[in-house]
Parts: sequence; C-alpha cells; structure tokens
Amino acid sequence: MLLLYIHAVLMCTGFLLLMSGFCIARFFKRKVWWLKIHTLCGIVGAASVLTGFFAVVLDISLGGGQHFRIPHSYIGGAGVPLAIVAPILGFMQFKVGKEFMGIKQLHTWSGKTLLFLLLANSMVGFSLIGILS
Repeated sequence: MLLLYIHAVLMCTGFLLLMSGFCIARFFKRKVWWLKIHTLCGIVGAASVLTGFFAVVLDISLGGGQHFRIPHSYIGGAGVPLAIVAPILGFMQFKVGKEFMGIKQLHTWSGKTLLFLLLANSMVGFSLIGILS
C-alpha cells in the first residue's frame, strides 16, 4: 500500500512540475532564465512521472495483481511514453536546427497532451481511492 501512495505523490509532483514548465514557457519567454527553468521542470517532472509509474508497477507485481485492468492504467500507459518523448523532442529541437522545425511543434503538442492525460488520469485515480467520489 505504501508504494501506491508513493505512486500518487510522485505523479502529482510530476504533474505540478510539468505544468510549471508549461507555464514558464507560455508566460515568461521574455525572461533570460525561462529556458533553464523550463528544462529543469521538464526533466525533473518527467523523472517523477516515470518513477511513479515504476512504483505502481512494482506494487502491482509484488501484490500479484493484474496490470492494465482499469481505465486509469490505460490512460497512464498512454501518458508514460509521452513523458519520455516530450523531453527528448525538446532537446532534439536544438540539435537538429532549423532544417526540421516540426520537432518544436511535436515537443509542444506532446507536452500539452501529456499534461491533459496526467490531469484526466489524476481525476480518475483520485476517484478510485475516494478523494473525488
């Protein structure tokens, strides 16, 4: 049960950090520090989401449960790859240069989609444990 609470805390922390990174990119681009803070929030937020994912996988495995049996797990299963892809695309847009500016749009939309999935899945997860019921 402890791993389940660790999962919830890490996922909420990851969401808040990723949302902070989004807000910084959206509203503070005129500041010289915005990119460093955006990057830091993205990396630490994605790491928190991935660690939270592994905590719940471990919890289910140790408990002998079945993975992917409820909608919460399917939404999370769609979000975890985006938590990996979005930061990679963010770094790639600076390495590839202007030859393929589509990477910037892919980074932006993968991040927005990840935030939406995390928010929706948080609501589903909280209703599972009775917080939003």
